[in-house]
Order: sequence, then structure tokens, then C-alpha cells
Amino acid sequence: MKIGKKILYINILLLLIFSFIAVLASISLANTTNSKLPKDIIDELLKSKRPFVIDFYADWCPPCQAMIPIMEKLEKKYRGKVEIVRVNVDLSQNRSLVIKYKVVSIPTFVFINKKGEVTNIIIGYREMEVMENEFKKLLQQDKSSR
Repeated sequence: MKIGKKILYINILLLLIFSFIAVLASISLANTTNSKLPKDIIDELLKSKRPFVIDFYADWCPPCQAMIPIMEKLEKKYRGKVEIVRVNVDLSQNRSLVIKYKVVSIPTFVFINKKGEVTNIIIGYREMEVMENEFKKLLQQDKSSR
């Protein structure tokens, strides 16, 4: 029985070590993929007077994960016309954005026109057609306000 307990403790210790390494690796990757914080990107977009969408998400959220391919397609289709800024609600550095845009559920998509005004907020999973219609509305509003 003593050998069995030792093996159990060793396995638990190894699991904790590997979990810690995985967390460190993900933090390291997050810091190297984009050096700008979402708040700084949003500030730049507001100054540039370009329309954009803020995508509030969490890695553990299944509906958020289901929206990734939809948002990637829209990002490609509307590149240069509408920017998408992804904001992880679990990161403390993004807390001020979560509070500013009153995010209480995820995914949340905040549509902002070139004047810096919030034109729509969508909460939860939506099909490609619904999201694309919102992108079109955002661009249409900007065309009509010229």
C-alpha cells in the first residue's frame, strides 16, 4: 500500500507541474503574439475614425469558441473596412474594457461606428448571416453619415 500511495503522490505532483508549465506557456504566447493591449488598439481605432467590432470572449466559453470561425471569415471579408478587436474577459488588464462596455455575458460583440458611437451590441452565439448583416449595417451607417 505504501508504494501505491507514493505512485499516486508522484502522479499528482507531475500533473501539477505540467499544468503549471502549460499556464506559463500560454501566458508567454499571449504576450508575444501581440504586444499591444486591446485597450490601446481600441484607443487607436477611435482616433483613426474607423468602424470596428469588439469581441469579448473567454477561452473556456463554448459559444465563444464556436464564434471564432465566423469572426475569422468576417475579418477576412471586411479587412480594411471593419476591424475586429478580441478582448479576453478573464485577463485583468482587460477589466476596464469589460466595465466600460458593461459586459455581463459572453460572447458579447460591440459594434462601434467611425464616430466612436456604439451602434449595436450582440450577446451570445449568432449565425454567420446575422453577424454579416451587422457588419453591413455598420458600414452603411458610416456611408450615410458622410
